[in-house]
Amino acid sequence: MRELYETKKDLNNEDKVKQWLSRMWNVNIYKMPMSYKLDFCLEKNDNKNGKPIVAFAEIKCRTTPIQKYPTYIISLAKVIAGKQLALHTNTKPLLIVSWTDDIKWINMNEDFKCVVGGRRDRNDWQDIEPLCEFDINKFNEIKSVR
Repeated sequence: MRELYETKKDLNNEDKVKQWLSRMWNVNIYKMPMSYKLDFCLEKNDNKNGKPIVAFAEIKCRTTPIQKYPTYIISLAKVIAGKQLALHTNTKPLLIVSWTDDIKWINMNEDFKCVVGGRRDRNDWQDIEPLCEFDINKFNEIKSVR
């Protein structure tokens, strides 16, 4: 089995974003098993129509400001998984990124460039893979639904 690099601090940062998003978008957010490849599903907090899942999401927390790089990269495997989940459930595949100075989201169905890249500092051959580059300027502001 592959080593997990996610730390307790990573999970705490992710949880803060999750709690904030839950309030902003009026959704319940549930952590999903690793087999789904994406972190969360978002359930609409709506008693009139039940509580349908409206999106699947990957939440990333970065230690740089949003404008440091012109694109945001994420594993092609995660984008494919997100698109498949959304396609078969009539929902949205979201990438939500928290930078040091902003939190924004993008629909994984947006155009992207596919490149090979990844981390080289951990000496893990599985860190180099096909990646999706999303243009930073295509990310959306997070607005309240109220």
